[in-house]
Amino acid sequence: MAETTNRLNNLRCYLAGPIDHADDDGIAWRADMTEYLSEFGVVVLDPCDKPVKDSYFKEIGNEKEKMMDLKNTGRYFELTQRMKEIVHMDLRMVDISDFVIVYLDPESRPFGTIHELLNSLHQRKPTLVVVEGGRANASHWLFGIMNYEFMFDDFQSLQVWLRQIDDGTIEGDLSRWVFMDVEGSKGKTSTQNKGSARKTRRYDSDPDVDAVVDDNQKES
Repeated sequence: MAETTNRLNNLRCYLAGPIDHADDDGIAWRADMTEYLSEFGVVVLDPCDKPVKDSYFKEIGNEKEKMMDLKNTGRYFELTQRMKEIVHMDLRMVDISDFVIVYLDPESRPFGTIHELLNSLHQRKPTLVVVEGGRANASHWLFGIMNYEFMFDDFQSLQVWLRQIDDGTIEGDLSRWVFMDVEGSKGKTSTQNKGSARKTRRYDSDPDVDAVVDDNQKES
């Protein structure tokens, strides 16, 4: 029986997905995932509920309506100034996250979601994508830029996988995951599988891409 290691404790997760063209502003699935992730002690970064007081950074509700009005009335300069701040805030949350969950709905014009997805992949973060309609509905291009093992047909499959990562049943690729033992001793960090000597599954990204990255790191 697998030992509970709670590897996800204190990690930060950003929830990327459609807002502009989502019927509920993308709130419902984020609320469900936030509740689930909180069981593991994950700190959730939610663009629908940004950790800031200034309404200028908001994207939903009245603020979303204001931006739609700016677009509909051709006030593009004002829309640009407002969206620059929002984009900066959301991409900053991607930067400081330890892993990213992406809900990808090809029908929702996911321009911002793709931007966040690519930023996360370029930073070599664990980037977990739930595709509306299942992986078979994903763009062929997506299979060329990330490992299909990090794509999921639904949120239930993702949640099962995350629980297995958390308890050590699945060995996370340590070139992407960083598991910190912040409670064991002050200032100590660890990327080891805590207490587990079992042979577990490992997921790697595209080997050709990794080889290029690794060679660049050796040269630097």
